Amino acid sequence: MSADARGAPPVVNARFPWGLFLPLAGVTELGGLLLLLSGRSIGWAAIAAPLVGFFAMRGPVRPRFEFSNDGVIFRRSGKSPLLPWDEIAAVALVKASGRTVLAYRLKPGVAVMKRHPGAGFLRAKGLDFDGGYFVDQMTASPEEILQIFEWHLAGLP
Repeated sequence: MSADARGAPPVVNARFPWGLFLPLAGVTELGGLLLLLSGRSIGWAAIAAPLVGFFAMRGPVRPRFEFSNDGVIFRRSGKSPLLPWDEIAAVALVKASGRTVLAYRLKPGVAVMKRHPGAGFLRAKGLDFDGGYFVDQMTASPEEILQIFEWHLAGLP
């Protein structure tokens, strides 16, 4: 992970969910092997499925923050929208349902995107924010991610 002039990384990736992936992949591999041993060729697909999932999660569909001078993109797909820095009034780390969320509040008068991630979840928890992202599964700590957001909002060089 390279850094910009402030030392802040331009991209913060989500950690790979090994604790979930390994047991599920193991069961799928075992099932594929049993299918092959019983003479069913579909077993090859079951054996290949965890590899396809592994490479997909390490590459194109891996959730990540992409920071730029214009704003931040929380990348979950190729069509993830940019959230411009000049539209964000405040950011904070909040706890909701045992998860750490980087919540943001938009400036008054800003046209609200069709769907802000986490907005309904945060409001259901009684928190007054316009959107947010789960940050407890990222490669940087929630505090480091908050600091990166604050650096950009303050316009520090």
